Amino acid sequence: MKNNLLSIDEYRNNPEFYFYKGLRCANKRNLNDAYKHLVKAAELSPENMEYKFNIACFLSEMQKPREANRIFMDILLHYDPTMHDCYFGMGCNSFELGDMKKAAEYFEKYIYFDSDGEFSEEVSEMIFYLKLYNDISGDNRFLRLSQTNLKKARKSLLNNKTDEAVSQLYKAIAFNPMNSDARNLLVLIMLEQQNYKRASNFIATVTNIYSEDIWANSLKIYNLYHTRKYSRVEKLLKILPFRSIYNRKDLLCIATTLIIFNKIDELIHLLETYIVEYSDLFICALLLIGYISTKNYGKANQIINNLQSIKTLDKNFSDWIKKVSEFIKEDNSEVSVLEEYKEIFRIIGEPEDYMYSPFRYKKIFENVTKPRHRTLRKIPKKYNSVVECAVLHKEIMYVPEYEKEIIQILYNIIYQTGELLIENEKDIVALSAAIEYIYCKENFIEMEKEELIQKYGISSIALNKVLKKIKYKE
Repeated sequence: MKNNLLSIDEYRNNPEFYFYKGLRCANKRNLNDAYKHLVKAAELSPENMEYKFNIACFLSEMQKPREANRIFMDILLHYDPTMHDCYFGMGCNSFELGDMKKAAEYFEKYIYFDSDGEFSEEVSEMIFYLKLYNDISGDNRFLRLSQTNLKKARKSLLNNKTDEAVSQLYKAIAFNPMNSDARNLLVLIMLEQQNYKRASNFIATVTNIYSEDIWANSLKIYNLYHTRKYSRVEKLLKILPFRSIYNRKDLLCIATTLIIFNKIDELIHLLETYIVEYSDLFICALLLIGYISTKNYGKANQIINNLQSIKTLDKNFSDWIKKVSEFIKEDNSEVSVLEEYKEIFRIIGEPEDYMYSPFRYKKIFENVTKPRHRTLRKIPKKYNSVVECAVLHKEIMYVPEYEKEIIQILYNIIYQTGELLIENEKDIVALSAAIEYIYCKENFIEMEKEELIQKYGISSIALNKVLKKIKYKE
């Protein structure tokens, strides 16, 4: 009879086995072995934040506060912004590093987001003494800074400065990881750039904050459609109109998604539910298009009569009503709800909003239905040792696709600057350090040059020389 014990191979691939083995080592104060086992657990289950959190705690115990804080911040930024204990760890580590302002900022965030948390009493005392002996304000400034960077990002997008917008959004999220609007706007940009894996991760962070977030759940549908998870798309489209709507933007966000995916019956039901609460011209016209599209001419004519009775009606809008009235008379014409929606948008002068712009989401949908064929980037074999060196030195918080991403970085460097001379081991190591530095900058990971110099065992001159050679602009 087969017993219930795991086989040796199953143990080797069981992250929980390594996690608890690490904790047993920790109880015996064997921190180095504990750390190794926890890293193994995290490698086998990279989405498990409990493993990463414990690794960061062990790094703090091992007097490696900068490394620990990178993991804490990575958890808050990319995975779970509701893990508020990370702020306590970051505050303690910043205190150890002598950065009192940062320590106070992280402790303030801990109290703000988790006032009844396990460490709230100790943190309140520490904030009091930090303010007493240091010139530190305690006015939750991080909230204002987050919103300021979000506003800057929106302005940059209006000026077609996408890279600047992304940088400002990451800053907004770093100041306040609970800023859902900044996260959703970043997801929108990722969808436009067809970066679906990252988009999926960020959508999950928003639904961690609030599972019913209308914008996040709408964006999720576009992302799932690209990955051909059609049954889940259909399921979410059925649920979407029944989510709690708190304002006009929520309503139009859902309406736009239903139109893009040609769910007109669901659109009509949604608008009929909220037409009394939100009865402006724009929404009435949208319901009118829905009725005409489904040949419900009785209800369509009621809306037309109501709209025509408005004496102050704009001429362009009046002309549009006459045009759609002809659809009813002709009866056999096919009406594109999306095209008419876009036209009303222009006629009424509805402000372009990132939550429900039909022009923007049509482009995203077209990107989804016509997926980009990415060619596999290949680098000359002589650079394989550079990639191997960079992977060997990778940090625990780097994404599982880290190797592919650094190959892409290296490919771009070779493409832009031409062949790079690799004459000896020092050249390989210095180039590897430079690539990791670029990766960190591109992914907004706080990695100082001094840390890379120490990790790779190179000089600052060697690193700066490579960065200059590959024409990297900071």
